[in-house]
Amino acid sequence: MRKYAVAAVALFAALFPQQAQADGAPPTVSVPELTVVSWNICGEAGGQRGQAGYCPYRNEPAQKIEQLAQVVAERQADVVMLQEVCGQAPGSHMDLLQQKLGSAWSIRHAVGARPDGRTDCRGGLTGELGVLIAVKGTVTATFAENTLPAGADQQTLPALCVKVQGWATTPCTTHLLPGDETRAAGQVRNVKAFLAAHAPGDTILGGDLNRNADAAALRPLTSTMERCIDDNTYHGWNSDTQQHSYHKLDHLLVSRPSYGTRFVSCAVDTSRMDQTPNEPTSGPPSGYSDHAPVIGTFRGAPVPGDMTGDGRPDLVAVDTAGRLRLYDGLGNGGVTGGHRVIGTRGWLNTSVTHRGDFTGDGREDVVARVGGELRVYPNTGNGALTSPTVIRSGLPADARFVGVGDATGDGHPDLVATYDDKLWLYAGDPAARPDVRAPVEIGSRGWNAMTLTAPGDADGDGRPDLLARDTGDARLWLYRGLPGGGFDDRTEYGHGYDTTTRPLLAGAADADGNGVADMWTTTDSGTGTLMFYAGGTDTAGNPTDGARSTVGASGWDSIVLIA
Repeated sequence: MRKYAVAAVALFAALFPQQAQADGAPPTVSVPELTVVSWNICGEAGGQRGQAGYCPYRNEPAQKIEQLAQVVAERQADVVMLQEVCGQAPGSHMDLLQQKLGSAWSIRHAVGARPDGRTDCRGGLTGELGVLIAVKGTVTATFAENTLPAGADQQTLPALCVKVQGWATTPCTTHLLPGDETRAAGQVRNVKAFLAAHAPGDTILGGDLNRNADAAALRPLTSTMERCIDDNTYHGWNSDTQQHSYHKLDHLLVSRPSYGTRFVSCAVDTSRMDQTPNEPTSGPPSGYSDHAPVIGTFRGAPVPGDMTGDGRPDLVAVDTAGRLRLYDGLGNGGVTGGHRVIGTRGWLNTSVTHRGDFTGDGREDVVARVGGELRVYPNTGNGALTSPTVIRSGLPADARFVGVGDATGDGHPDLVATYDDKLWLYAGDPAARPDVRAPVEIGSRGWNAMTLTAPGDADGDGRPDLLARDTGDARLWLYRGLPGGGFDDRTEYGHGYDTTTRPLLAGAADADGNGVADMWTTTDSGTGTLMFYAGGTDTAGNPTDGARSTVGASGWDSIVLIA
């Protein structure tokens, strides 16, 4: 359906005051960046000078870790990804790294097996061979599995991902099989499936991929992820020809953004890669591995719900005068006591939502059903809105829309809606931004009685979920997101949410920054408060509404919509 800009000057002036800044509004700051170091430290390779498989300082793990710690300090790194690393034992690389980095860092390790099936680090080293991720933060979930298809040997090569408290980005690492392109291609497909299952949102993947980035085997990854490392990361020596060889084997990949680039900078630290001839008489190595550390700094992924660019989810509301308000999130579940008016009138009897960048400029936009039109209101970056674009018309006047985030997993924000007693998916259409594709029915009946909101990822699987309040029995139901944009059978999230005592509900994304989806509600006219529900879990580990607190003391009974 054709989309068109609302051009009526009078309407624009009514909806958007020229000055909408509230006194004391906090300044806009950038979403934090992440700096990632990935390095194959060849921690368990051969140790004799002049032999095949030689790796510098193989028998001095403390020397390798000292160099790694220096890289972390020099680059102010937030994430470290290691391959061919020994872990899970005292004195291992993992143990030494934890001692160097300190308690502010969390480290996870996944075990892989050599072709003979053994996993132990040999020759006086301790621990198990594998891959490792260290993050400057708190790990809330860890996922690891072998990705190498079965072959004639017993080798396994794991992929490892971690969820980090307060981060919208999931760091992952892996080590791909060299040579054997058929088996390696199968491993790449398995890595892609692993990422889709455990890191379907924003992902940074680093590791020794054992081939150049334009290799055909890597296309399932490189076709959907952005890269910037394009330099030699590995040095070899051919004793027969007395020739050096250099290859581009190590990479950092990040989920491709809907606009611009995620990379701020990228580099290869060749000063720590041994580039001497590997002969018995060659003398000391010039580096600490046959691979170089690769370093990338990434712009942080946009935080769901953040309208102002400060990395905290915000709340929008419509008051009884028909004005659209913006309350800045404080990052602890609360919102500012004051507000900004970002739409002066005409917002009564609308359906308003915000969860995603529909215009492709990196800013979260407001989407609203006004009358029978579905409109996208671009965000200027600090929460102020500009002239809307109509992307659908002819909608029922009681249609209710909720921005759920990227439900389909294609990197673009989507909407769900209820009307005609059904649930509909409006998938974002990147080919005609801002726009949505034709609606798809994903719920057949019983939805007129439901009040929808989108908490974000309530169950920690990386997919956005849906909350629905049944106005008949006041229960709040969680519908977990499925691959492709659907939602699973419901589970109870909370009860006692009748329309009198809890008239309004709004998913708060991760408003308190602990990695768990949250919710805001208002209370009845007798109290008129704003309540914050910090997402929790029941005894079986299922997501629930969690502990509640009052974050707005009064005046919320003059609000008719929150989102």
